[in-house]
Amino acid sequence: MRWIEIAQKYEVNVQGSVEAYPIITAVTQKEIPYIKLSVGNAALKLHYPFKKNDTVKVDFDKRKVFINDELQMTSVDLTDADFFPLTPWS
Repeated sequence: MRWIEIAQKYEVNVQGSVEAYPIITAVTQKEIPYIKLSVGNAALKLHYPFKKNDTVKVDFDKRKVFINDELQMTSVDLTDADFFPLTPWS
């Protein structure tokens, strides 16, 4: 069996002169087993039985993950657990 991964990619340009820790909110469009947020080599991967219309909120500054407004820190994959900042383009 082969796995095919389909990713939705969004580019974010940071305007400013310092790095910033984002708060990212997303709504799932279908059932999926995980979500991966990344920039460069840093990544945050969340494992959870996501259902359609689940709301995922990640506060990178406070290092917290909420799924449907409930704290879900057990969803964080410890091998990809970077709560990374966004840095401005040079």
